[in-house]
Amino acid sequence: DFENAQKALAKAVKKRDQTASSRALEDLSTSLQTYRAAAKLNGPDAGGDIPSVDEIRRSACRVQGRSFEQKVRDRDARLKAAAASAVPAE
Repeated sequence: DFENAQKALAKAVKKRDQTASSRALEDLSTSLQTYRAAAKLNGPDAGGDIPSVDEIRRSACRVQGRSFEQKVRDRDARLKAAAASAVPAE
């Protein structure tokens, strides 16, 4: 249903038919609402189980930051140990 309505909308827009465009948009809306109800995504915040793009980015940065930070610490420790062993005793 959604795909048919999407094709109908594309045709209506191409023909600049406002009535057909409106009907296709209504069909798209109905199809999307049916999908959202079936997927239980019709709660107050769209179901609450789908994180926003910003939440996903923040989460990825935190994970990558911790991983990257540990790699930097390990590298610094290796460099410090190498520098300490390379310094000639006086």
